[in-house]
Amino acid sequence: MFVESDTLELKKSLSQLKEGVISLSSMLNKNGTGEVLFGINDDGKVFGINIGKKTKADVVHEIQNNLKPIPSILNINEIELETKKIIVVKAQGTDTPYSAYGRYYLRLNDADIKMSSSELQNYFEKKKDNYLDWEKQETEYTVDDIDEDLLIECVRKANDKGRINYVYRNANEALSKFGLITNNNKLNNAGLLLFGNNKPMKIKEAAFPTDFRTDFGEIKEFRGNIFECINEAMIYIQNHINFKARIEGIQRVEIPEIPLKALREIIINSFAHRSYARIEDSNSYIVFKSSVKIYNAGSIYKNIDPEQFANGIVGSKIRNILISQVLFYCGFIDAFGTGFDRTFTLCDKENVDYSYYNDEFGFTFIFKRNKEFLENIHYEDEKQNKGKPNKMDVTIINEITKNKYVTISQLSTKLKKSEITIYRHLENLMGHNIIKRVGSRKSGFWEICNN
Repeated sequence: MFVESDTLELKKSLSQLKEGVISLSSMLNKNGTGEVLFGINDDGKVFGINIGKKTKADVVHEIQNNLKPIPSILNINEIELETKKIIVVKAQGTDTPYSAYGRYYLRLNDADIKMSSSELQNYFEKKKDNYLDWEKQETEYTVDDIDEDLLIECVRKANDKGRINYVYRNANEALSKFGLITNNNKLNNAGLLLFGNNKPMKIKEAAFPTDFRTDFGEIKEFRGNIFECINEAMIYIQNHINFKARIEGIQRVEIPEIPLKALREIIINSFAHRSYARIEDSNSYIVFKSSVKIYNAGSIYKNIDPEQFANGIVGSKIRNILISQVLFYCGFIDAFGTGFDRTFTLCDKENVDYSYYNDEFGFTFIFKRNKEFLENIHYEDEKQNKGKPNKMDVTIINEITKNKYVTISQLSTKLKKSEITIYRHLENLMGHNIIKRVGSRKSGFWEICNN
């Protein structure tokens, strides 16, 4: 007679495979071991299941794709009981917490219960090499120094995701719910960085028309809280990479040269895992002619190869527990330790090459820009007018006609375009012998060619 317990789960059929995977995660989190029997109902009666050629493979695929990290021991076998076939799944592992379908559970007797924020935090606190003590340090700032609209929006998103069940009443209570306020009603470091309205952190952004920093480029700094910086970094890179259009039915679809979801994963990762205590260093987001480089201060945990996170061999090693928890609740992080997997999958699907490296200063992820993609990009007006200047080109020519000494910076301000965009148009115009540069960059001037 089989009886469900905190290490045994019974499922009548494989239609309950998802629930079985959830049970595995909850048992692993509670006991480090778990067993699920498919073909036996919760009363212990053996029904058996029909097992085909692909049945076992389908079970393996479902578990490996949705139970993260992969347990150190995972055995899936079919056996015969009372002349009926059942499938037995046994798992063991200590690399907690284990997630199932992006959520975290604990086993309570024979039930699978979603982890509370404090339970999830306790799991990560047990792991070494995190920055929790720094995150909890008290600042001089109070609830009056936060962006309350942003806090309300995050609570709403967390409820929509089903990751908290909390009705917003006031900022102090909500911050306490997230563990972001001290007993003295002061923001801790994590709370200030996430919701501070006083621009608590700085990032660096740059774009270069070549692969060298020494050439002309646009360099800027941006200050804001973590959510503002994530949004800024994403918009900045989007504005400096190329898109091409494809018609699907009657819709025009813009296709980026680098998958935006992959960019988003790495950008968010750079904030979730950076060393904020290193105030002299900043995250940076740099667009070169052949690549996009994303850097975060603080090297990756124990120099572990991200492939091990992607393959589920190693579970997530959270450095900033409170910050990462809030990003998870709000849906910025789908499941800890799975961001690299999604990034690699998206890049492979779109044939985008990438690389990364780790050193004593920080972690750098590099998206390679596809040369063929770039060569196939033409302005819409150029396609229609066979190489003639497009609307922006004409606007720039008009400005040069008015003032031959006009600078790239002045054009950028007047036309409300980035300096690198202006530079790209000028390069195009010079390449078609429509304009030319006379003299040096600093003291020279523009001249309209007589064609």
